[in-house]
Amino acid sequence: MKRSILFVLLALFVLSAVKLPAAISAYAFGDYYLVLKNHNEAVENQHGLWLRRVYITYESDISDKLKARARMEFNSAGNFSTSASNITPYLKDAYISFQYAPLHKVTAGIQDSLAYGNIEKFYGYRHLEKTMFDLYKVRSSRDFAIDFSGAFDQAKKFNYSLQYGNYSGNRNEIDKYKQVGARFFVNVTPKLLVEVNGDVSTLSGVKTSYLVQGFVGYKDDWGRAGVNYGQEMVREDGKDDADFGVFSAFAVAKLGKKLEAVARYDMSVDPQLHGQGDFLPIVKGYKSNLAILGLAWNLHPKFQIMPNIKMVSYKENNGMKPDSDTYFNITWYYQF
Repeated sequence: MKRSILFVLLALFVLSAVKLPAAISAYAFGDYYLVLKNHNEAVENQHGLWLRRVYITYESDISDKLKARARMEFNSAGNFSTSASNITPYLKDAYISFQYAPLHKVTAGIQDSLAYGNIEKFYGYRHLEKTMFDLYKVRSSRDFAIDFSGAFDQAKKFNYSLQYGNYSGNRNEIDKYKQVGARFFVNVTPKLLVEVNGDVSTLSGVKTSYLVQGFVGYKDDWGRAGVNYGQEMVREDGKDDADFGVFSAFAVAKLGKKLEAVARYDMSVDPQLHGQGDFLPIVKGYKSNLAILGLAWNLHPKFQIMPNIKMVSYKENNGMKPDSDTYFNITWYYQF
């Protein structure tokens, strides 16, 4: 762990000495957490402090058409395990992009998944909670891929991305099965965003996952709001079809210069296919609802504190269901 940190710091120091238009940035977030109620009695009443993520990013304009980015992530497990674990460093992003035409570019390397890169940016509260397909383990946030993206018009109102990747996240590739995805979004007005995206991910010679989703977001002086619906469809030879549909809506309301209220509600229309184990455990095999309420206090443009509460409930499946969960957190976020 110490060697990894020293290596990253040394690499950033060397890169900062290189005479290129470049930038180094970093941010981190974590919580004081209190488990008020949980379907797992061993976790109930547990409380403490954890640093969920630290990111250190280096970005460089190699030329007016070539840009590169490398990002390290330091990741806590957050699985309420009975055995402690160290924060784990790994390479989050590593890509280079080439603008081959005024409105079009190609990017190669470890980069954002098309499933929620835009949606997460519009949402703006990743440090509070992941967007739905990230949270419910439907797709990884990254992939080693080749991506063609751009705009169809000078005003950049109509936009696209086409991506071909390993479907292995940040890990090295070990098989022949790949993912092909597409994303189209329209800036209908400066305030209104509409997006559709989807992909076909081959998991094995007999198993394929299909993903489709749509998102509508609106922002104004009062704040912003978004509605997201998507569905994963898993098809495997010799087995019943497995589907997972989920709806998510959020609103962020400005309450002055330094305060924002955040509300979010997720509802799965099918039982959870993958479950969720980190920081907010969600049981696989049941339909679930998630409600989040938070009050963000921006003490400084680069430092925020947010008390929040998260509540998970389940619907019966074959006459059984887990107990509901309630978490109280004080989340902090800072840039440096």
